[in-house]
Amino acid sequence: MIAGLKLEKDSPVPLYYQLKERIKKEIQEGRLSSGDSIPSEREFVDGCGISRPTVRQAITELVSEGILHREKGRGTFVAKPKIDQWFLESLTSFSKEMELKGVKHHTKTLRQEMIEPDTTLTSIFGMECGKVLCLERLRYVEEQPVVAVTSYIPVDLAPGLESENFEKASLYDLIENKYGLKISHARRVLESINVSEEDKSLLEVEPDAAIHLIRTTAFLEGSVPFEYSVARYRGDKNSFTVTLKYRK
Repeated sequence: MIAGLKLEKDSPVPLYYQLKERIKKEIQEGRLSSGDSIPSEREFVDGCGISRPTVRQAITELVSEGILHREKGRGTFVAKPKIDQWFLESLTSFSKEMELKGVKHHTKTLRQEMIEPDTTLTSIFGMECGKVLCLERLRYVEEQPVVAVTSYIPVDLAPGLESENFEKASLYDLIENKYGLKISHARRVLESINVSEEDKSLLEVEPDAAIHLIRTTAFLEGSVPFEYSVARYRGDKNSFTVTLKYRK
C-alpha cells in the first residue's frame, strides 16, 4: 500500500479523483518509478475503505492517460514516460528526432510499392502526377511500436526511390542529400480517433484505444508538394509540444 494514503471522504472532490491524483503525486515525486507495480484493487479497497468501482475508475483513467499500464495476469505498473515529440513544432525525420533525444529506435518496412494515384493524391500532387511510391513503415522506440506511418511520394521527383532500404535510410535525408532537393515546410492536421482493427495489431494496443492521427503534406522550396503521409501515433506513448506566438 502507498504509505500514508488517506482520502478525504467529506471532501467535495470525488474519491476516485483524489486517489488518481495521489498516485500521480507518488510518481511525480519519485516514490513510484517506471516499472514499479502499484497495489491491487483489493488493497486499495481495504486500505482506503472505498469501493472497487471507485478504485477501478481512478486506475482506468491513469491507464488511458498512459501513466499506468496493465499486464494481463501480472498487475498494473507505472508506465515509461511518454515520448515528447517535436513533430508539430519542427520538420525533421523520425530517425533524426530520436537520435537527438538519445532514444533507441528502429524501423520496419511493411509496404513499399508503386501505385497509381487516387483522387486524394492527385488533388495534392496535381492531375499530371504519375505513379506514386506507397511506403508504409512501423516505427519502434525501445522495442515497442509507437507509430505507423504511410507515405506517398511522386516517383518523378526522385527516380529510383522505390528501391531504397527504408529500414536503414531516412526518406528526408535521401530527398535532400541523394536527389538534391531542398525541403521547405509542411502542413499538418491532427485528429484523435479510435484505433482501426489493422492498426490495433500493428501498434499492439487495446481495441478502440485512442490514437493520434496526423496527416502531413510536405513541400520543397517553391511550394512543390513532395510527400503526403498519414501517421498513427499511440496515445499512451506519445505527447506533442507546440510553441505558440501571441498574435494581437
